[in-house]
Amino acid sequence: MWILKKLIKLKLLKISVEKHSKQAVRLLCAKAEEDRSLSFRARDWLQTQQRYKDHEHVLFSSYLEQQADHMSYALKRSFLTKGKLKRHHNQMEEMTKGWQPSIIPKNWMDDYEFYAGSQEDSADKQDNNLGKADITMPSSKVPCNGCGALLHCQQHTKPEIFGGRTETELKSIICQRCHFLKYYNIALDVEVTPQFYVDTIARIQNEFALAVVIVDLLDFPCSIWPGMQRLLGHKRPVFIVGNKVDLLPRDSNSYLDHIKECLKKEVLKAGFDSLNIKHVSLISAKTGYGIEELITQLQKIWAYKGDVYLMGCTNVGKSSLFNILLNSDYSRPGNADIIPKATTCPWPGTTLQMLKFPIYRPSDIRVYERVKRLLAARSVKGEEAKLFKGKSKKAATLTDATPKGEVGNTFVHKSSSEVNDAFSMSLGVRPITTLDARSKVYQASKWLYDTPGVMHPDQITSLLTSEELTRIQPKQMITPRAVRLQPGMSLFVGGLARLDFLESDAEDLEWLQVFLFASANLPILIGETQHSEELYNKYLNTPLLQLPFGDASRLSRWPGLSPSQQRLTAKGYIVKPKCKELTCSSDITLSNAGWISLRVPVDVECKFQAWTPQGNGVYVRTPSLIPHAYRLIGKRIRNSLAYNIAKPFVFQK
Repeated sequence: MWILKKLIKLKLLKISVEKHSKQAVRLLCAKAEEDRSLSFRARDWLQTQQRYKDHEHVLFSSYLEQQADHMSYALKRSFLTKGKLKRHHNQMEEMTKGWQPSIIPKNWMDDYEFYAGSQEDSADKQDNNLGKADITMPSSKVPCNGCGALLHCQQHTKPEIFGGRTETELKSIICQRCHFLKYYNIALDVEVTPQFYVDTIARIQNEFALAVVIVDLLDFPCSIWPGMQRLLGHKRPVFIVGNKVDLLPRDSNSYLDHIKECLKKEVLKAGFDSLNIKHVSLISAKTGYGIEELITQLQKIWAYKGDVYLMGCTNVGKSSLFNILLNSDYSRPGNADIIPKATTCPWPGTTLQMLKFPIYRPSDIRVYERVKRLLAARSVKGEEAKLFKGKSKKAATLTDATPKGEVGNTFVHKSSSEVNDAFSMSLGVRPITTLDARSKVYQASKWLYDTPGVMHPDQITSLLTSEELTRIQPKQMITPRAVRLQPGMSLFVGGLARLDFLESDAEDLEWLQVFLFASANLPILIGETQHSEELYNKYLNTPLLQLPFGDASRLSRWPGLSPSQQRLTAKGYIVKPKCKELTCSSDITLSNAGWISLRVPVDVECKFQAWTPQGNGVYVRTPSLIPHAYRLIGKRIRNSLAYNIAKPFVFQK
């Protein structure tokens, strides 16, 4: 009888709170503190109503949930128990302060190899030294070793050199822009139009060559250029390579096969002919996964028939793959000693002209040596897999689950034993320090080219600063974040994207479980759709949305969020009928901000409206790239719309 009275009292209290204003809620909370007869759940629920009292129309904020003044009682108690609350508070303060665009340091070229010193050159308006321009000096014919652009001394807005240097000196340096990117991680403005990139790589139309089309697995179909098939021709042999596979979470043991199927399906939708696609592979230019298999397929399928072009949109990893292949079995021995690596950075459009190296054509005996090396490496990897199975899967770390591999060079130690080897000093010849493509040694060679990236019209990288680009790119395997959305709610992904849950055709559907796959630096904010514009304008350039950030001049260039041209529809279905698991049926891509997976009930249709800068980069991707995302999250947080974050990998079928 006593328990029944308590339940009735709690029910009446909850109904009363829902009907009263926020002022009444505060009074009830004060009363609840005095009335110790209320249960822990009742007090916790009342405290939850108070956490957002100063943020009107905000229903959930991942940033506020991490603050000591706003975090839930259970989370605060966990931090207090472990003694981490003060340290966590200091980390949040360091993360939110000092978000200002990088300033070009004075005398930044003092460490340049052939720079005469800042006193001889003029400075720009910001009192930052950008080198001395001389419009009377003609452009050189020497390309930069990092980006391929011709070195010159005419404009500040293009790659620049300094006068009075010999051709031999110029061949051994990089341009001003690459120097800035390499040592300061800051990009200078370059006057290059998108059509320039297209004109540069259009030369492949008249050649018998293989096109290796690289796709960013975190941003497709927005990293598949729509005009690529027309540029290549309808008979062009193509390799499809999906990069950054190490950043995708592992939701099942066969997740790589599913990702490969989704990639091929999107490539075919982009206009590629299935008969032209000779091979599809998944790689990681960061960890080396899949590189050796890609080299094997290149040597097996394409062999030495013609040149090879690395193609794709900006920031998909072409230059990173070029650098790895330069020091692998696909490159002639000694190439890595005389050909500098390409410049790589988060800023789009780093490569401005073609970079190349001669492809190696191994003999049968050398192919056999390579096979032996790969088999030995596979044996070692197999033993490591056995050791991994021996330990508990619960004790597995992120390093254990990340796809990785080693890229070796079978022939590097044998180049000096070849007869008439131009790279050998034992023959008494002068050592080669730069590559001369016109030499007799390379007359019959086939070349691998690193081409400039094409800016996809749906990408928003051109709207972001280098600091913002660094923040939106994940550094390790993505951990999905799950929340519940009800019709009439809007989910903000930082200040870069927004998704409105409009309606569903099921009357009994109260909420929908969605999963965000994006950088951990992009916070989540959920608010009421009818007040979403007010929320965005109020919290832009604040820790609640974080990106974009900067001064008034920076924000004046930000276009804001615009709705996509069409409303989006997603319908639930069971991917594998035998398992009867309710998996994520579709993804909604939000350009470079990431994507949201939808776990829609079977035969239920839901409608959404997506918002991105200029309304670009919004697609519905079916099936979902990570269909079993629900395995990667924890339990729902009490009195919250969010779920606990768990490991980004599982070991299930």
